[in-house]
Amino acid sequence: MHEPIACPQCRAPAHITERFWLDSTDGPVEHLKTGCEGGHWLTPTAESLHLQPSTTTATTQLAPA
Repeated sequence: MHEPIACPQCRAPAHITERFWLDSTDGPVEHLKTGCEGGHWLTPTAESLHLQPSTTTATTQLAPA
């Protein structure tokens, strides 16, 4: 997966736990499930975090434990 990221809400260290795609009127959009040390669990788009989209077409990918 990626290096640790900053929480989109509080900027604390966060990690990506899941990647998934949701349909939109402009086509599929990749979303991420993130968790931070401050206890926030968010599902931002990969684009909003300026991350490169995943190249897989799987509907769900879990991060390695």
